Amino acid sequence: MIGIKSYGAYLPRYLLSRKLIAEAWGFPVIPGNKTVANFDEDSVTMAVEAGMDCLWGFDKSTIDGLYFATTTQPYLEKNSASLIATVLDLKKDIISMDFTDSINAGAAALARAFDTIKSNEDIKNIIVIASDKREPEPSTMSEYVMSDGAAAFLIGEGTNEDVLVSIENYFSVSDNVTGPWRRTASDSFVRNFEPKHEAKYGYINNITAAMKGIMDKNNLKPEDLGIVVYYYNNPGLLGRVSKMLKFSQAQIQDSLFFTLGDTGTPFCFMLLITALKRVKPEQKILFAGYGDGAIAFYMKIENDRGIRNIKKTRMGMIKSEKSMIELKNYSKFIDNRKYLVKDRYIRKSSPVTIWRDSASIYPMHGIRCNSCGVVQYPIWPICCECGGRDLTEIPLKLKGKIFTFALDHLVGGGYYSIPTPRCVIDLDGGGRVLCNMTECENPEEEVKIDMEVELTFRKVHEGAKFMNYYWKCRPVRGRP
Repeated sequence: MIGIKSYGAYLPRYLLSRKLIAEAWGFPVIPGNKTVANFDEDSVTMAVEAGMDCLWGFDKSTIDGLYFATTTQPYLEKNSASLIATVLDLKKDIISMDFTDSINAGAAALARAFDTIKSNEDIKNIIVIASDKREPEPSTMSEYVMSDGAAAFLIGEGTNEDVLVSIENYFSVSDNVTGPWRRTASDSFVRNFEPKHEAKYGYINNITAAMKGIMDKNNLKPEDLGIVVYYYNNPGLLGRVSKMLKFSQAQIQDSLFFTLGDTGTPFCFMLLITALKRVKPEQKILFAGYGDGAIAFYMKIENDRGIRNIKKTRMGMIKSEKSMIELKNYSKFIDNRKYLVKDRYIRKSSPVTIWRDSASIYPMHGIRCNSCGVVQYPIWPICCECGGRDLTEIPLKLKGKIFTFALDHLVGGGYYSIPTPRCVIDLDGGGRVLCNMTECENPEEEVKIDMEVELTFRKVHEGAKFMNYYWKCRPVRGRP
């Protein structure tokens, strides 16, 4: 059987209250919050976090592919899946692909992973990661709705001990819907033409057609389903669709819109992960994504005990939510998004250096001296301790303690967060690395020698119009 073997999720550190948005623009207040990425995060960095969460405890050499689904890829012509695979330290001989241009990209990537494994006996496991950092136009209703985050599923072939949730089959429809769109990188805001028209003739027509199609295909009645999960960006539409298809309130997963907002491509993944908190053996699941059509899946719970074990060992949705904090003002959000035009310092960039030092920069590899046992970073042709040359390249741990630090008031001239801690970290298992700290609210009070931190992959700068990424440290959020 083929299905979900593991899952993971990532929610940014920060929440923005919709009340603050209302106060900024004089809008009616809508309840709840939405997740907002930090200034040094994008769809790639969040995808790395979700991928790490999903693959924790798995042998990475068994992963045969990575599919990345997003509408906010950093490049219009350059594969992001290969970069994510490199940072996750996956093997070279895998299939990697980006699925883009529609919030249905996550469901489409899931279907393609299922088809690929089913048709190719050499491919057993594919990780599907969905991530988005969309830009709603300020002072619009979309600003209430659109939020940021990432989620991942490991899709693979195996027995009911390996496969937690089996994918039985799927049904898809395609439709040229004039819904939300974004033309180019220079026009970064997501636009809407006529939301009411798109809701009725785009969303409702397509999501119901896909779900009816999969139910008819498998002779399913509404009462046969234990869990029903489908994309929505309006709680009212969720209720209308459930009534049309005669689903009960107990079947529907609807708890995320008011607490987190609509994360776009990964939102339906997050809804399913949340629904897996409480499952029963052999429970039937209807899962659907939407965007320029819709794709609906028929799934079944195969290993409820395994799902409970995954929940205990992952950050997932629950632990991520518990470690979030609210932004205190709307202007912080605006500045993080670079909506205010400023003259910002732009560093130089060397793609050749990045290529040469890729193993140190992306998957965070160091070396171990086979003569004296010292672990060091970055990769160097000679041991700093004994001068030996018998060295082995190894992956370094992504947790450690601060050895020493300085508070820098002029980091890169960016002035995003002052002061910025620049920390020397002694990593667990060996190796010492210098990196900036992110997501620290009161560095003068919070940052201390021997403080425990974890490394997080972040966007550093855009020198030479190239996206430059590296690792930063942050206060511990509880990642395995």
